[in-house]
Amino acid sequence: MACEDYIMKKLIFFIAILTTLSSAKEGTLTKIVDGDTLHFQTDNKDYTCKIAYINTPESSINNQLKHDIGACQNISTKLMLSAGESATQHANKLLKVGSSYKYSTYTKNNEQICEISLGNGITFSEKMLLDGYAVLWQVSKKQKEEQNFNSVLDHAKSKNNGLWANKSEKSKAIKCLDKISRQGLRTSEYSLPSK
Repeated sequence: MACEDYIMKKLIFFIAILTTLSSAKEGTLTKIVDGDTLHFQTDNKDYTCKIAYINTPESSINNQLKHDIGACQNISTKLMLSAGESATQHANKLLKVGSSYKYSTYTKNNEQICEISLGNGITFSEKMLLDGYAVLWQVSKKQKEEQNFNSVLDHAKSKNNGLWANKSEKSKAIKCLDKISRQGLRTSEYSLPSK
């Protein structure tokens, strides 16, 4: 019975996320820019999507990377880029360029914010958090959604998943990114890197 309750809660949570996002689409993934930025082609149009609810380390030198490095102490550009590359590689394990995915979108500050269904009631955002390659991104969420995402992130930290592994030098990068996010230092007017 406990397992059934968990599955039902997950299903309700997933439906709530999809109804929060305004426009449901299906498209072909054309590029994985990094762990939280993807390109889709839908109805012969190209869409650049910032993934909802999460932030991953940058995988190329851009203004956001410079901001993150400036806010972190004792984190080198090389280390942050290495952590960003790990997050990008993990995204490549979860998603396949050329495959079709269902995703929901809304627009905030002239950018497309997306959430992708991986099936079985789990989203890409949730999986990246759970596997330890992302932190929460400062976006407006309902309190129940925020509590769920915080518990997923806390689980990843407690299990030393992904970049949170204690012996990993890259854990310094994800810990710093988490601190930036929790302090609200990361701007909600996130600008997409030009790649």
